Amino acid sequence: MDKKKINCKWILVISILLLIGGITAMTQLKTPFDIFLTKDFTTPSKNDQIAYLKKHEKEMTEAVEGWNSKIKSVQWQWDTVEVQEIGNGTPQGAGWILTIYGKFNEIEDSNFQIGFELESRKSFPNMNDFYQMQDFTIDEGAKPYE
Repeated sequence: MDKKKINCKWILVISILLLIGGITAMTQLKTPFDIFLTKDFTTPSKNDQIAYLKKHEKEMTEAVEGWNSKIKSVQWQWDTVEVQEIGNGTPQGAGWILTIYGKFNEIEDSNFQIGFELESRKSFPNMNDFYQMQDFTIDEGAKPYE
């Protein structure tokens, strides 16, 4: 009988430890389904935005070349694509913007930047509505391109 009581106590202790360990593990470990609960699949990724811009590269290039008759070619810097919230001094901000830098006329130290206002962080840019954010410059931005 004493042996039975000792075995029951050990079984009880082990069960309690397993229960505590299981609860701890469940609160710390991620399940394969967590991504569906935490990731917003409606927001385009940077790669999605770049792919969209690449589809419209010709339109973007033609528009930029039209801003300055001396610009004969444009080389886009795809790795510079950024989506940012526009700040205007208010807590709600002024909206969202997508920006991208480029070089022109095969000049290595040339630079310019364009921006697209976005309806929301979850939207793609409107190809009919973008503007120059940084003038055409050379010497790493030190001189305007004339």
